[in-house]
Amino acid sequence: MLRFQGKAVMLPDPSCLKKCGDVDIVFPFGIGADCAMEGFNLDCNKTVDGSSHITYYHNAPLMNISLLHGQVRMKNYIQYRCSNHSNGNIIDGSWYLQLSDTPFTFSEHLNMFTVFGVNTLAYMIDSINVLGCLAQSWPYNNLSARDGFCNGVGCCQVALTRNMSYYDVDFSERYKSWISMNGTNRSTTEDAEYCGYAVMIEAAAFEFRTTYLNTTVFWKENAGRVPLILNWVVGNETCEIAKEKAASYACVSNNSMCIDSTNGPGYLCNCTEGYHGNPYLPDGCQDIDECAVNVPRPCPGYCTNTPGNFSCPDQKPPSSSRSGTVLLVVGPSIGVVIAVIAITCTYLIRERKKLADIKQKYFQQHGGLLLLREISLKQGTAFSIFTEADLTEATDKFDDKNILGRGGHGTVYRGVLKDDSLIAIKRCVSMTNEQRKKEFGKEMLILSQINHKNIVKLLGCCLEVEVPMLVYEFIPNGTLFQFIHGDNGCHNIPFTTRLRIALESAQALAYLHSWASPPILHGDVKSSNILLDENYAVKVSDFGASILAPTDKSQFMTVVQGTCGYLDPEYMQTCQLTDKSDVYSFGVVLLELLTGKMAFNLEGPEDERILSLRFLNAIKEDKLMDVVDDRIKIDTDTGLLEEIAELARQCLEIVGERRPAMKDVAEKLDRLSKIMQHPWVAAQPDPEEMESLLGESSVPSLEMIGTANFSMEKRIRGLCKG
Repeated sequence: MLRFQGKAVMLPDPSCLKKCGDVDIVFPFGIGADCAMEGFNLDCNKTVDGSSHITYYHNAPLMNISLLHGQVRMKNYIQYRCSNHSNGNIIDGSWYLQLSDTPFTFSEHLNMFTVFGVNTLAYMIDSINVLGCLAQSWPYNNLSARDGFCNGVGCCQVALTRNMSYYDVDFSERYKSWISMNGTNRSTTEDAEYCGYAVMIEAAAFEFRTTYLNTTVFWKENAGRVPLILNWVVGNETCEIAKEKAASYACVSNNSMCIDSTNGPGYLCNCTEGYHGNPYLPDGCQDIDECAVNVPRPCPGYCTNTPGNFSCPDQKPPSSSRSGTVLLVVGPSIGVVIAVIAITCTYLIRERKKLADIKQKYFQQHGGLLLLREISLKQGTAFSIFTEADLTEATDKFDDKNILGRGGHGTVYRGVLKDDSLIAIKRCVSMTNEQRKKEFGKEMLILSQINHKNIVKLLGCCLEVEVPMLVYEFIPNGTLFQFIHGDNGCHNIPFTTRLRIALESAQALAYLHSWASPPILHGDVKSSNILLDENYAVKVSDFGASILAPTDKSQFMTVVQGTCGYLDPEYMQTCQLTDKSDVYSFGVVLLELLTGKMAFNLEGPEDERILSLRFLNAIKEDKLMDVVDDRIKIDTDTGLLEEIAELARQCLEIVGERRPAMKDVAEKLDRLSKIMQHPWVAAQPDPEEMESLLGESSVPSLEMIGTANFSMEKRIRGLCKG
């Protein structure tokens, strides 16, 4: 809950500053006591030379405030890592911005996380998500760094996730020392000066130039700061709820209206049509004199301003020339009307053709023609290509009431097709990889042919939009995350149910890795991507955001995305997504089922925020039962719990090669599930009998993991701090 929620609206004192430097200070923002709504306090400080003033929000300079759009433009500090060969110094410049419990979030549509340098890998961490990208050395994949292009060679960008409110950046150690140019390894510090940069920046304000590589040009050009857009809202409820709370309702002006925010919880106030000003102040919305401000005037003759509008009353000509005037006026008027109709029709036809051309461009860009050809060659393929109009109608114009969930990659909507069948539509945030765009249609067809009882069926896609939309079968009972942790979740889940869910999830991932052709890596395994159907059977979802397994180990991802608590440390270091990355993430899901705790809990004690780290420490200290869910350890055989814990530990190995394959994990869980079905389990089985049934030692010695192996986990914990 935002701290200012539900409090009575305070109005500013007339003596409050109206301007600081170049920034107009408009309520709910304010400088000084009793001048701002809670959460909107600003500071006005003198410049270093004392010649002017600068407006600050926290410690960041503010550039302007938009009441209409609910945004502020501020200057973000550039993060960098520079090395100097002459003296051997490595200098890091970093800062973080904490917006949690404030009215502000980073604009997901107007900003991009941008990294540039030679082999520069950097991450941006918020309270939940991990975003990162790798700017490769050049030439790479026969591409060279070019001015104006930020495509992974010398420069890379990644879109933000929704409602991000915490910002911290770190550079990967792996890529700070060596680069490869033309096949020759060479230290980055051989140059007199080398700098890699990472910053969240307003997308429209950045254009990459090759002169930024290995220099401090970018830093000097921008004096260490670049533009950044923040969204803001008042309250964190909808307009409908806010209007019922008269004391705290912020839209206090006459002729004002409430608008639900499109950027997350909360609302904004605007003046109604025909009025302008500040809707957060009494009588702040003033009438617009359309007759005075419009050029040319809205009426050909006399114009009368009215509240919120204007009128064009008929002019009365002299009586002696009435008939002649009528002819003179009516004749040209008819011609003007005909001309206007003709121009309007021509304009509409051109706009319709332009829209059709844009849709066709997107369709071809996303591999639509290749997809159509593949569908025609494969008879009986149950894969549909939907139009934008189909999905707009199915979701009632993507109404918020149909939102099933939001995630780092996009928003999922509930939809109803014309035949009354239910579907789930994923509207993705962005797709920055050009090669991925070209291969998208082909990959979707491959994914649609996945036929496994525990994997959500991909029914089709829409390609005629800038970012393709995916259409899945509808799964009614929500996510595993909600089932375990949600307010309406079934907290008292029996161990047999937890084991079945783990087994079905493992079998689905094992199918993707070992039996799908070609193999598929999920890439975002977490409890919120495991759905439960009407019988609470598992349906692994969101594999449409996954990738086909690379055929060449040299293939790197230039964009790293994941969720704090689930992200494979090795993937963060190498930018190589492998099947063992999915194994690591599944190990975390297994821990959620075993402990009943969330993978990452920002509100917990610092040493308990990351579940995997807490679990590994408990194993190391021989305190496993301290983290096991109390609701299952009473009625469940200790040996079985230790078996599950050991399997989870193996999945969480820091080195990917030491983790088991997903099919081995599934086989182990299947054997444990069969043990549960034996009547003698409740009577504490003989260890030798259990060993015989499993075909291996039932409780292998738990290997102690040294301090070195924890270094990456601790690093992630530091990055994911609140």
